[in-house]
Amino acid sequence: MRLRTIIMLSLIAFCFGNSAMAFNYNYAALGNISSTPFDGNNNTAPIEYPGGVGYLPSPGTASEGGERYDLEGFSVAFEGDFMYVSLTNSFGMAVTSTTFGTTFRQGDIFFGSAYGDNTFALDISTGNVRSVDAWSYIQNQSGSYYPNTTIRNRVGAHEVAFGATLGSSSQILNEWQGLEYDPTYSSGPLDPDVTNGDTWVFEWKVERSLLGLDGKAPIYFHTTVGCGNDLIEYTYPGIPEPATLMLLGFGLVGAGLLKRRS
Repeated sequence: MRLRTIIMLSLIAFCFGNSAMAFNYNYAALGNISSTPFDGNNNTAPIEYPGGVGYLPSPGTASEGGERYDLEGFSVAFEGDFMYVSLTNSFGMAVTSTTFGTTFRQGDIFFGSAYGDNTFALDISTGNVRSVDAWSYIQNQSGSYYPNTTIRNRVGAHEVAFGATLGSSSQILNEWQGLEYDPTYSSGPLDPDVTNGDTWVFEWKVERSLLGLDGKAPIYFHTTVGCGNDLIEYTYPGIPEPATLMLLGFGLVGAGLLKRRS
């Protein structure tokens, strides 16, 4: 009996723990700004760039420093009738390269039910949620990795080009904070005296009914920067239905009892 009780209590904690964990990223709606907006991709880029850069954002290795082009964090949660998407970067909606004299835009957020499946896109310039019939690569301008076909293909979709508008999202957070130290920055956009790297946290709320997604199955997300120097590929694992967890619990209980008897 003791073993069964322990297993059932563990399952209950697992159920409630997953529900609670789904809220932790949602800074605006739940007031949880103390939770870190960064993730494991912060200050790294999952691409092997020429010359072996690969481990830090590039072309930020020029005089501006890698922090200037950094995608820092990404989170997704489902709550009620909505999907929440959070993006953290070091430049806001666009970054101007003083080295190349060009401006690179934050890419749209693509997602689908399989890796590389760009079924939907959150068009961040308009806030619209769109189906994806076609998309464009990173920007073809000075300082971009566009001429490098290997990296351009690896980076993939940058902006949605064609696709029906399914509805609109609500941007519920657009916040600047100097959260990361960067010695290459002598000033910030809001305070000429700050020496911290700039950090923006964005959050959008999307009606689930627009997507036909219930959050129970994995969803794959993708976004990049216009120069192609950094990339976020994030998998939302999905939350199993309670019935599935209960079946798992019964199976574990049964296995435990059989082991104990033997």
